[in-house]
Amino acid sequence: MSCKWQDKIALYVDDELDQASQKEFAAHLAACAECPAAIEAQMELKKALRVAGRSFSAPPELHAAIYRSLRPRQNVSPWWKWALAPLCVLLLGTIAFLLYPKTPQGDPMIAALVDSHITALASPNPVDVISTSQHTVKPWFQGKLPFAFRMPDLEGSPFTLIGGKVVYIDQRPGAELLYQAGQHKISIFIFQARSKGNTAPAWNHDVSFTASSWRTGGRDCYLISDASKDEAGKLVAMFQEANRS
Repeated sequence: MSCKWQDKIALYVDDELDQASQKEFAAHLAACAECPAAIEAQMELKKALRVAGRSFSAPPELHAAIYRSLRPRQNVSPWWKWALAPLCVLLLGTIAFLLYPKTPQGDPMIAALVDSHITALASPNPVDVISTSQHTVKPWFQGKLPFAFRMPDLEGSPFTLIGGKVVYIDQRPGAELLYQAGQHKISIFIFQARSKGNTAPAWNHDVSFTASSWRTGGRDCYLISDASKDEAGKLVAMFQEANRS
C-alpha cells in the first residue's frame, strides 16, 4: 500500500483522530483507491476480535498461573509488597490494552454505529437501495423490519438522500439511511424503541464524529456524521417532526 494516509487507517477506524483530521480522512476516502479496502479489512478484524472477546474466556488455569507469577513471595519485606502492587496493576492494564481493541467511551451503541458509518464511508456500495426519493427507499424496508417509520420531506433543505440498508446492532434490526450534506455524509439509524416516551436529542462528545440520539414515535433514533452539530441538528429536527406521535 503506497497511500500516504496508510499510517492513519487504524486511528481513523478506532476514532482516535481529532475531529479535523477525521473529517479530512473521510473526504480523502472518496478519491483514494486503496484506503477503502484497507478500512474494510480493519473493520472486519475489529468485528472478529469483538466476537472472540465475547465468545471465549481465559481458563482457570491461566488465571491461577498469572496470580502465582504476580503474588509476592512470603519472605519479601512489606516495603517490597507495596512497591510491587502498582507494577502488577500496570502489567494487567497493559495486557488488557493489548488484548482488547479500543472503543469510544460512553454509549456502546454509539460506538457500534460509528463503526457502521465508517464502513459505509469506505464501501463502494454503502447502501442496498439507491434512490434520492423517500417514496422509493421507505417502501423497500417493508417486510425487512418489524416496525415502520417516516422520512422527512427534503424539499428546500440542504440534504440529499443517497439510500438505505438494513443493519443489525446488538442483535437489533434497524434502518440506516444515508444522506449527503455538501461534502459530508450523514447516517440516520432507526430502531424499535426499548422503552416508552420521547426524549430530546442528546449529543455525544466521546467520539470525534458528530453523534446524537433521541426517541420519538416509539423509535430509537441516532445520527452519526462528520458534519457540524449545527448542520446535523437540522436533520435531527426534521426527523423528529416527521415521526412525532
